[in-house]
Amino acid sequence: MQNLFCRQRLIQLLLLLAVFQSVVTPSRADDPAPAAPVKFGPWKYLLGGPVKSLQKSPIKLLDQFEITGAFPKDSYLLNEVVCDGEWGMVKGALQQTSGRSAALHLGTAQDFELELGINAEGHGGWFMLFGFQNGHGYGIYNVNLKTSGSPWHISEFRGNAGIETTDREFARYICRGNESLTVRVVDSHFTLQIARRVLIENEELPAYSEGDIILGVYDTNYGPKPVKIYGARLRTPLNAP
Repeated sequence: MQNLFCRQRLIQLLLLLAVFQSVVTPSRADDPAPAAPVKFGPWKYLLGGPVKSLQKSPIKLLDQFEITGAFPKDSYLLNEVVCDGEWGMVKGALQQTSGRSAALHLGTAQDFELELGINAEGHGGWFMLFGFQNGHGYGIYNVNLKTSGSPWHISEFRGNAGIETTDREFARYICRGNESLTVRVVDSHFTLQIARRVLIENEELPAYSEGDIILGVYDTNYGPKPVKIYGARLRTPLNAP
């Protein structure tokens, strides 16, 4: 009887050990340490706050900028963009004042957070590029259609042209009134939030590297989107050059 009890007890202990080993996996010495969270430095105001005018802003107007989207002949999606327009301050907002397409250089960074106070109501198209260097980088664009909603796309670019196989729609959202827009890129992962809605989160960006951040509007059958920028600020990690 005692032997039977001992065997039962041994079986119970072995079962408990098996369960414990399946739940707890001991870390090995060669396991990579978890990445430390990125600590961002102070905000740099590009427009708004202490920067009251475009003349005192680090934002640069790009009057010779050209880019081709993944669908160059499309009348609505990002197409052949040749910037011929200008920007100016109108009633306290930075907006396109002439031309069919126009672009702004907001800064240069690898990891960054960008906050904009914008009004992107109305039909037409607009885009933002990031990590854009020597014709390579990533971008998002949005077009507000009269009958088909407001699709948002993300695309990789090489040779100043969008790669069709990487271009995809990731959200539908119609901008209404003045809203906050937040762009975050950390460790080659991209997040976009408008107001309280996250449109895309931690999207991996293969082969991403440091480059320019460019915002622009592009021509469609409805014309360019009448984007108004009321404020802009940018910050990068504390250890960034």
